[in-house]
Amino acid sequence: MKILISGIFGRMGNAVLSVVKDYEDIDVVAGFDVRCGEVENVPVYDDVENLPPVDCAVDFSSPDGFLKILNYCAHKNIPLVSGTTGLDDEHFSTMKQFSEKIPIFYASNMSLAVAFVSGVVSDAARIFPDGDVEIVERHHRHKADAPGGTAMTLAKEVLSSRGLDESFLIFGRYGRTGERPRNQIAIHSLRGGEVFGEHNIYISMPYEEIVITHRALDRKLFAVGAVNAIKYLAKMNAGLYSIKNLLNVSR
Repeated sequence: MKILISGIFGRMGNAVLSVVKDYEDIDVVAGFDVRCGEVENVPVYDDVENLPPVDCAVDFSSPDGFLKILNYCAHKNIPLVSGTTGLDDEHFSTMKQFSEKIPIFYASNMSLAVAFVSGVVSDAARIFPDGDVEIVERHHRHKADAPGGTAMTLAKEVLSSRGLDESFLIFGRYGRTGERPRNQIAIHSLRGGEVFGEHNIYISMPYEEIVITHRALDRKLFAVGAVNAIKYLAKMNAGLYSIKNLLNVSR
């Protein structure tokens, strides 16, 4: 299978390139990024019109880069796997629209363990509706968006399980905030060093507390998840797929 990597000069793009070497049935034939060049004998293009034919694209770029490769894939009928974060409602709307034409796999976090944790968090929030939920996410100093996509996904799982909308979300606290509202869900973002990714979910009750933690030990785990998504998508028809689909296959 011939693939291209969008955002190949980035940390995750480079991780995917490194991991793919262990798969004899997958070959990276091109990269797409903000400038032309070459990475480990793979030609990199800054214009989608120059890209060679491929069987699938994997994207870890930026919101702008995501839109470019999404439009390209839809035009060329190429399946797309993306883990780009920082997307807004318009990006997701466009993704859903194009998923009627091509298979698209999107996950803010490509870890199966995170998908499992997400389900546990959803169940815990539903079973303990009076528990105060606080999410603390920690990433490397280079991360451009806050909160990260995984923290937002976890928060939305809590909101969904409790029948709440995003108006109950807050991002950090400052000043004289008063007593914590009953249904408030808070996300706190830490940035520093070279941390791959850590998420702590606190569900606090009057006499006990549940703490759920996921800690990434190597960026390659997300790259392996992306490769698994590529293999999964190769068998699928047009539609929008997520890490939950991959988790169900693994069970």
